[in-house]
Amino acid sequence: MADQVTHPPRISDLQASIARAQTQAKMDVLERTNEVLTRQLAAIFDGIGRNEQVELIYPNGEVVLITKARKRGEKEGGE
Repeated sequence: MADQVTHPPRISDLQASIARAQTQAKMDVLERTNEVLTRQLAAIFDGIGRNEQVELIYPNGEVVLITKARKRGEKEGGE
């Protein structure tokens, strides 16, 4: 009985499959990142809207506090 060996896939087919997988992986990462950033941005705006102080924490550990600004009067340069 002879061994049954199937024809190997074409290199171009493998390259196309890899390209599709890479594109899908990039889309998955971008969609997850977009969801996280959207939630974070909403939390910032919601917090400020509730007159809460919001902390932005940078990768180096620096913390920047964000609060709702009060309206400035005419003498302070406001309109």
